[in-house]
Amino acid sequence: MRILQLSDTHLERIDAVNRHGVNAHDSLRLLLDELRHLRGVDAVVVTGDLADDGSPEAYTAVDALVGGFARTVLGGVPVFWTTGNHDEREAFGTVLGSGHAEPEAVLESAAAERAAVSTVGGWRFVTLDSLVPGKVHGHLSAGQLAWLREVLSTPAEHGTVLAFHHPPIALDNPLQQVFGLRNPADLADVLRGG
Repeated sequence: MRILQLSDTHLERIDAVNRHGVNAHDSLRLLLDELRHLRGVDAVVVTGDLADDGSPEAYTAVDALVGGFARTVLGGVPVFWTTGNHDEREAFGTVLGSGHAEPEAVLESAAAERAAVSTVGGWRFVTLDSLVPGKVHGHLSAGQLAWLREVLSTPAEHGTVLAFHHPPIALDNPLQQVFGLRNPADLADVLRGG
């Protein structure tokens, strides 16, 4: 299994230079152009902060760019999307649904969390939603963790790829600690089968 993982595209409603002096649309186009030689990729996983402004237009643009790349350059491989701290669940859901084109299972959540599972070539892809609206850190809700425990109770032929935005391990960089997952022990318990 060969996976192309992208993150933090930070696209905005308008394809133009943003307040930081960067056109994120152009940056993503340049990156994808550099990756055009890739072959043998089985899936693309985009782990959050797709949009910087949470607009539906930004999600439509990232889908057109990354999804188009997956279709035309990579031969139609699936793309799996997760939310990040800059994302907006409603707009994400309107454009990208669960984050999987053809999910086998989707978390039903009162908070509209975006978690889903699909299988590609015997590998199970699970995306979780670590977004905490209005905050930079991440958290996985008890409902998502219970759902994940249930998903993992059935073995996958080749294994499971688990994707979400916020780092689940403590990093030595104090700035990165601010952006991390706040309940990594709860996730570790589920992954250990506890």
